[in-house]
Amino acid sequence: MKMLQRWTRQLLQVQASRLRCSSFASKPHVASATPVLQETPVDWGSLPPARLRGRRYLVGSDSPGVPELLQPPREGYPPVYVPAGSGEFSPEDWAAAARDVIGKVVDGRIGAVLFRGLPLHTAADFSRFVSNAGLSLMTYEGGAAMRTNVTDHVDTASIEHPAISMETHNEMSYTQPYPEKILFYCQEPAMPGHGGESVMADVREILRKLDPSVVDKFRSLGVRYHRHLPESSEAFHGFNSWKDTFRTDSRDDVEKYMTSRGMTWRWAEDWALSWWCNRPAMTLYKGEWLWFNQANVLNADYIASHPEYNSSHSTPAHLSPFHTYYGDGSDIEPEVLQHIRDVTWQAAVGFQLQRRDVLVLNNMYIQHGRLGFTGNRRLLVYLAESDA
Repeated sequence: MKMLQRWTRQLLQVQASRLRCSSFASKPHVASATPVLQETPVDWGSLPPARLRGRRYLVGSDSPGVPELLQPPREGYPPVYVPAGSGEFSPEDWAAAARDVIGKVVDGRIGAVLFRGLPLHTAADFSRFVSNAGLSLMTYEGGAAMRTNVTDHVDTASIEHPAISMETHNEMSYTQPYPEKILFYCQEPAMPGHGGESVMADVREILRKLDPSVVDKFRSLGVRYHRHLPESSEAFHGFNSWKDTFRTDSRDDVEKYMTSRGMTWRWAEDWALSWWCNRPAMTLYKGEWLWFNQANVLNADYIASHPEYNSSHSTPAHLSPFHTYYGDGSDIEPEVLQHIRDVTWQAAVGFQLQRRDVLVLNNMYIQHGRLGFTGNRRLLVYLAESDA
């Protein structure tokens, strides 16, 4: 009798357990009421290495100070956030979720974040996302890169010759105001192994590694940025005309822009435009002095690395699309330019963006660049001013 009772209790326990499991399995999944982003680990070390030293169309790459290979990102730099849970949400909804992460990570010491897997399928989706992320739009008027407008507040990233590699730089550090944040959206990634790595370098690390005498001279003299662009769009190697650069046909509008930013300019007889300005090489941001300039990036020696450069028809530096001097107008020594490049590439990390990736950088802390590529690659960009 006792044995029968024991078997009966065990049978009831098994039935109850099955009922609980059945109830759990049949319970429908409840979607989140609001979108959630969560940080996820990424195995950056599995990425194929990209060559730097001796790389064709990369200015200064033959220097022994340039690393042989581009470093992959370090753990947590940049942190990667992906959607968590389920649910159908709009780009505006995801922008609200991303706003908190941007405030915590990009405005914080890390200065960069990568959003991966967001349902942003078109340029219009990206525009809706950035327009609702709590950022203050800044236009690219007067910028040095070749870009085209795509949709509201969104341009292409540089459409410079695909083979050329672009050194890392702080966006528009040659003007005032300059963007505090820059957001890249990968609309079409380069094919694996075809280059096009997006590159990041922390200016705080660069500053620590630079020769103090170089820093002191730049701190004392600053940088003079010089630009020269023709009126027509047939600029040197396809670089923008001043009409493309300022997005206007009006010389009066250009002069108003120059005056508002304290620039000096001169019109040539063929209505080519030259203008120049002095800017500090360092800037104070959140109580910290940062290396913040494009002294090496906008030097005319970059032109010599261009795939279409012809040394027999070289252009004087002051007639190149851009050139840099010390703030007193003297030439920056070639060995100083190379020292900056060596140190910057030693601090750089990079990786190929995936389709729909959104990379958000604090432009004050993190420089960005690009390695040359073959095939197709298309990024979109949005600039944001500081709210301070």
